[in-house]
Amino acid sequence: MTRFNYKLIIPSALIVFSGAGCLKKSVLDVTPVGQYTPANYWRNESDVVAGINGIYNVLTQEEGVGHNLYAFDDASDDISVDGDHSDFWEIERFTTNSATYQLHPTWGWAYEQIARSNNALIYVPKVPVMNEDIRKRSLGEAYFLRAHGYWTLNLIFGEVPLIQEDNVLTGNYNVAKSTVEDVRKLIESDLLKAADLLPETYGAEDKGRVSKGAAWGLLAKLYLFWEKLDKAQEYGTKVITNANYALAPNYTDNFTLGNQENNSELLFAVWNKNNYNNSPINIYFTNRAWNGWGFHHPTQNFAEEFEPADVVRKQATLLSVGDSIPHQTTMIEIQDQDAYQMFAGKKGQFTGRMLPSQSSTTGYCVRKYTAFNPDNSGNLDGDLKQPLLRTADIYLVVAEAKIRTSGPGAGDAEINAVRTRAGLQPVSGATIKQLIHERRVELGAENVRHFDLMRWDKAQIINLDTIYNKPKTASPLEPYKGAVVIPGRTFKRPKDYYMPVPQIIIDQSKGVITQNPNY
Repeated sequence: MTRFNYKLIIPSALIVFSGAGCLKKSVLDVTPVGQYTPANYWRNESDVVAGINGIYNVLTQEEGVGHNLYAFDDASDDISVDGDHSDFWEIERFTTNSATYQLHPTWGWAYEQIARSNNALIYVPKVPVMNEDIRKRSLGEAYFLRAHGYWTLNLIFGEVPLIQEDNVLTGNYNVAKSTVEDVRKLIESDLLKAADLLPETYGAEDKGRVSKGAAWGLLAKLYLFWEKLDKAQEYGTKVITNANYALAPNYTDNFTLGNQENNSELLFAVWNKNNYNNSPINIYFTNRAWNGWGFHHPTQNFAEEFEPADVVRKQATLLSVGDSIPHQTTMIEIQDQDAYQMFAGKKGQFTGRMLPSQSSTTGYCVRKYTAFNPDNSGNLDGDLKQPLLRTADIYLVVAEAKIRTSGPGAGDAEINAVRTRAGLQPVSGATIKQLIHERRVELGAENVRHFDLMRWDKAQIINLDTIYNKPKTASPLEPYKGAVVIPGRTFKRPKDYYMPVPQIIIDQSKGVITQNPNY
C-alpha cells in the first residue's frame, strides 16, 4: 500500500452534485474527465481508497480549510488581517453582507466535502469484493468528513440545508435550511457512527487518516457548543485517557517539521506533503519579507496574554521583529523604519535571518505555520502539517465542562496537564477565567478564539462588548508605538453570531433557502 496522501482524487464526474444552495462555480462547473460514473467507478478496493482520499483533498483548498477559513478568526482580538482581500476586512469588522465574497467559497467547499462524503456512503457498501476492515474504515472516514463539513457550516452560518444520501439518490438538492438543532443532530449521528467504524490507530502507510480519537474529540467540541456539558466531558475523557492520543512531549512538536508524523496529539490535520496538493497555509501566514503573503498579524493584546514564564508557547506562536527561523535565507535590506535596538545603526546592511519591522503591521507574525526547506534554498517547506484538532484542545474542553458543572478547581488536572507540558507551574482552584486564558494561549492562531468568544457570550460567561469594543493595537516598540490597527468594533447580537447566507445561493434556490435574521 502506498503512503497516504491527498494527491489521489476521484474523477470529477463522481463528485459533481447540482442543486441550488450547494453550488460554487469554480468548484462544480467543470468538464468531466474520462467516462467514469458512480455506477462504474466504485468497482474495487483501490477505487474506494482513492475515493476517500478525494474527500481529504478538499481540505487543501485555499478558499476553505486550506487557508481562508482563518479569516473568521481574524474577527477575534488575537489577530488583525492584512493583505488585499476586502472580504477579509468585512469579516473582521462585522460589516459582512450577502455579497461578501469569502462566504460563497466557504459554503461551496464545505458542501463539496459533504458531496464527496455522500457518494462514498452510498457506494462503498456496494463494492462487491474488498478488505472488510478497509470498507469499515472508509465508511468511518466518510461519516467523519461529512460531519466536519457540517460542523464548519454550522459554526459560520448556523442554519443550513442538510444534503444526505437520499438527496443524492433522488436528485432533490434544493431544500430549505434546517435548524441549528437539527444540523447538530446530524453531526452527532455521523460522528457516533464514525467512532464505531474507525480504528484507534493506523500503520505508517496510513498516518494522517482520522481515527476514533478524532471522532470523539470533535464530538466533545460539538457537545460543548451545544451546552451538553456532561456529554462533552464523557467523550473528551475518552480522548485524554487513551494513550494513543497522548499530548506530544513538547508543545513545539505540534508545529515542527519532522515531529508531526508520529505525533499522537494531532487528532485531525491537513497532512501536507512536499510536491503534492498542499494546503497554502504556510504561504499566507509567513510574512512577506520571507516570501510569504503575511495576511494575519497577532495583536499586542494577544502578545500580552502570555504569562512571563510562558516562553515556550509564546515563541512557538508569535514571531516578533528581530526573531529568526531556521533555514530562512532571504536577504532583506535594513531601512530607516527598522528603528529597533537590534537594527540601530545598521541602515543599508542586509539581514537574512532577523524579521524586519516592515514585514508586519503589528510587529508580530504567526510562527506556527512557517517552515523552510532544510536545504537552505529559502523555499517554504510543504511538508509542514496543518493541525485542525489537537488533544490539548480536548483537555481544555473537559476542563471547561467540569468547571461549569462542578465549580472552580474541578478542571485543575486537565488544565495542569497542558500547563505542565508548556513548562509552567500548576494552578489550583482554576475558574472559568483561567480556562479562558489557557485556551487562548494554548490554541492561539488555530482558528478557535472567535468561535469560543461567541459561545461564551451566548452563555453569558463573558460580555463580548468589553472585548470587541477595544481597538486592536500594535507593538509598543518603534516604529509601531502601540498604534491602533483596527478601531473598536460593534458586535451586534444576535445578528453577528452567524454570517449571512451568500445571496447567490438564495437566488439559485429561487427562495427555498432564506437569509439569516437581521441581514
